[in-house]
Amino acid sequence: MNGEMSILGREGDTKIIWSSENAEEVEHARKTFDDLTKKGFSAFSVKRDGEKGGRLASFSAEEEKMILVPRLKGG
Repeated sequence: MNGEMSILGREGDTKIIWSSENAEEVEHARKTFDDLTKKGFSAFSVKRDGEKGGRLASFSAEEEKMILVPRLKGG
């Protein structure tokens, strides 16, 4: 199964795609997820048909699609 992570940022959007059967791709996606959530990004699960999932506290290679968004700054 393939998974997709969309990262929203100031420079534009970035996508990371992995196969759950490829350990190297999964590890790259997991490390990116962990690095970004430590920086304050929020992660959300989305189904491929666009149906909302929920907020993600940890990485799962079995997720179909996830979106990471930076912390919003008020002011």
